[in-house]
Amino acid sequence: MGRRGRRQGQGPHGIVIVDKPAGPTSFVVMRRVQAQTGAARAGHAGTLDPAATGILLVLLGEATKLSHWVMVHDKAYRATIALGVETDSLDATGEVVARADVPPAALDPARVAAAFAPLVGEVMQVPPVYSALKRDGRTLMSRARAGEVVEVDPRPVVCHSLELVAIEGTSLVVDVSCGSGYYVRSLARDLGAALGVPAHLAALRRTKVGTFDIAEAVPLEAVDATSVRPLTDAAPDLVRVTVPPEAVADVRNGRLIRAEEPGARAILLAPDGEPLALVERTEDDQWRIFRGFRFEAIGDREASAPSGTC
Repeated sequence: MGRRGRRQGQGPHGIVIVDKPAGPTSFVVMRRVQAQTGAARAGHAGTLDPAATGILLVLLGEATKLSHWVMVHDKAYRATIALGVETDSLDATGEVVARADVPPAALDPARVAAAFAPLVGEVMQVPPVYSALKRDGRTLMSRARAGEVVEVDPRPVVCHSLELVAIEGTSLVVDVSCGSGYYVRSLARDLGAALGVPAHLAALRRTKVGTFDIAEAVPLEAVDATSVRPLTDAAPDLVRVTVPPEAVADVRNGRLIRAEEPGARAILLAPDGEPLALVERTEDDQWRIFRGFRFEAIGDREASAPSGTC
């Protein structure tokens, strides 16, 4: 059966931790994972630029309903920042806009550590012009490529830590831990400015997303149905609540049930462990369905329903 003809409930449903190779876009990687696992539906959380490698989380089937919770996780990267050259895209794919010799002082570890200091914490960061951020329905990238002069406003982001791993020639290898929405390309530009030289991001590898580590990632060419992890792994920070057998039908029909467990949101599970719904707490301490999960094919559910007359 073609992808268009698949029923909503057909699996697999879950998350694949992919080690993205350099070259393909995140969308292309997602489609390959979908094809290699036989999933009816797929999405990815947290775009990586084509040249970047490392963790790309691909959500399959009903797990796509958890994309919001996956995308807001903190992330970690290993970045190679080349000093002496700045490009319009702030990475190695762009046109050179500035070039300068790199003085020895810019490669001094103590000087680099001092340059890190104002870049850590809650900071205002100017995103790259060549980015997928939108203004009036169009990406900044498309506007820049059309020849528009694009002014980009700074926005608040969080950088948890910066660590100098190595100095390789005139490049700095830096481990970055940051929050959602942070641009490592912008870090390269800002670090260069702090050191008094132009700079750009020469290479990037995402090593962590939330609790997911690069050691768990599966190379794209090796992904298959056995690579799919349970749907609940997509949101490890949400409370799991197993409902009694008599409440399963209420949850599936969207009714409120009593919330006796702590937390503002939770994933409700049937007694056999099947995820039923993502729920949020009401002011009067009941679980209200925010996203329901459907694992059975539509035709199967209709076939099992009792017949009747109109």
